Formats: sequence, C-alpha cells, structure tokens
Amino acid sequence: MLESARIMKRRNSEVNTRTAHARLFFNLVSVVLLVTTASSCGGDERRAQRLWRRAIESVQKGDTQGAVDRLQMIIDTFPDSSVAEKARAQIVVYRGLAAAVQNYPLRRAEELMVQVSRAIERFRRENGRAPVTLDELVPAEMTSVPKDPWDRPFVYVKTARGYSLTCQGVTENPGGEAACDGLLVVDGEFRAVRR
Repeated sequence: MLESARIMKRRNSEVNTRTAHARLFFNLVSVVLLVTTASSCGGDERRAQRLWRRAIESVQKGDTQGAVDRLQMIIDTFPDSSVAEKARAQIVVYRGLAAAVQNYPLRRAEELMVQVSRAIERFRRENGRAPVTLDELVPAEMTSVPKDPWDRPFVYVKTARGYSLTCQGVTENPGGEAACDGLLVVDGEFRAVRR
C-alpha cells in the first residue's frame, strides 16, 4: 500500500510532463508567431506610409512624375495596405497633372501661333497683303510679338500667296524629333511638318 500511496501523491510536475512541455512550447511558438505577424504587418504599413509622405513631398516640390512613381511603388509593393487604397485614388490625379505639365509647352505654343495667325489674317484683310515682318502687327493688331514657350521667336516667312509661321520648338530645328518641335501654320492653317 505504500507504493500505491506514493503514486497517488506525485507532484504536479511529475504527472503528464510531456503534455505540460508541449503546451508550454505551443504557447511560446504562438506568441512568437503573433508578435512576428503583428510587427511585419505594422512594418509594411509604416513603409507604405513613408513612401506616401515622400510622394506628397514630391508633389510639393513640383515633381509630379516622382510622386506617380512612388505611388505606383506603394500599389505594387503593398497592395493590401490602407495606404495603397489612397495611392490608387491619388495616382490618377497625379498622372493627369504630370501629363498636363509635360504637354503645357506644346499647347502654349499652339495657342500663341493661333493668336499670331489671327493677327496676321486681320492685317491681311485691312491691308490687302500679309505683313513683311511680324513687327508690322504691333501695335495695331498686337501689343507685342510673342515668343514661343522656349523664349525663341517664331519664324515668319512672307510668301507670294500668303505666309508661313513656324515654331522651332525645343531643339530650334523645324521638324525636329521632340513632340514640341515643328509646329507649322501656312496661311492660317496648321500643317504637318515634313521630316
């Protein structure tokens, strides 16, 4: 009976020791996984937030393309983050701004050429001929002869039947390769520049 009494009085640590160790190990692994998961999710969110701040700083500095690049990086790298949702909404706006900034010189050059052409056409109606130089348009038709967006004069040539007006664009080369090069107006109509 002594033997059976001894068995009945075992300490807690002696009974089911494997189960207790397994439970302790399982709890420890669970805590480590939970901490790792929580920190990695928070880390991704923090990295996405940093990229977001850099994108906004780029916009404030006037670098809309840099902002678009950073927003796209957020969308590609952290697609499930809350910051990626904001980035998807804003990237459309900033892409539009970047395109507008890039296209502004061409649009402005076209607008100026239309203004000069209208002044030439008014001069032709009033005088029966095209002006010899654009300076003849000042002050009756225009307050001054404008320059193109690259601060270069438009090239004006009086022809036997009318005139041609050319914008040399970025490279000072009519018909150049850049999108803004080679705008041509002949007798009041835009024409394709032969390359």
